[in-house]
Order: sequence, then C-alpha cells, then structure tokens
Amino acid sequence: MITAYTTETPFDHLELYRTFLEREDDSSGTVVLHHGRVKRPGKQVPDFSSVELKVLRTDVDARLSELAGEAKQKFDLNQVLLVHRLGWIGSSDSVLLAIVSGATRDRCFAACSFLVDEVKKEDLIELIEHP
Repeated sequence: MITAYTTETPFDHLELYRTFLEREDDSSGTVVLHHGRVKRPGKQVPDFSSVELKVLRTDVDARLSELAGEAKQKFDLNQVLLVHRLGWIGSSDSVLLAIVSGATRDRCFAACSFLVDEVKKEDLIELIEHP
C-alpha cells in the first residue's frame, strides 16, 4: 500500500504510525520511520520566528506518490507512507513523515533514506525561514 500527500494541518505522527502498523501483516520484518521536525538554528535565518513551506509545482501530491511508488518497487517494500506539511509552522513542529515496511532492514533503511533525500532536494516544496 502506498499513501503519500501534503497537508496544511498538523499531523499526529504517532496516530499515523499506529494506523500504518494496523495495516501490516507477517511478511514485514522491519518498519523504519523518519520523523522530520523544524530545527534551530535555521539554514537561512538562524533565529527564525516561523517557517513557511510553499509548493513549487502544482503536482506535489502526485510526485510524492510517484516517489513512494518508486521506493516500493526499487526496495521491494510492503508499505510506504509519506506525509509533508505545508503552510506556516514553528520550531519543533513536524514537517515530514516517512514510514516504510518490508522483509529486511537493509532495504527499509535504504528506502527511507532515499525518500527523505528525494524530498529534501527542495524542487517540490520550498522552505522559507522568517525572522
């Protein structure tokens, strides 16, 4: 199963993880999770007051789904969840959640790393730090 989307609403990473696990079966030996949060100091403005996440293209959700599908096929995964925040958010807020499951840990760690690296290339979503 592949689930990938953006949201302007804060997401509950623990609830999403719980739901992910409920869909698992005994073919998964590993589940790997990346929970990205806004950290200080910022890259552009060290002591920013807020961060704005803006889409750079109109098909961001479709592209996230494509990336998730690519990871599922490339790393032989059972399940992929990819969620990215949009809009105005603050320090320590959740910005990215990537969860993958599969038979082996090496493929799952590689897949999660692949997804995060692809999303962070910042050609989909721009991160703007405001003073």
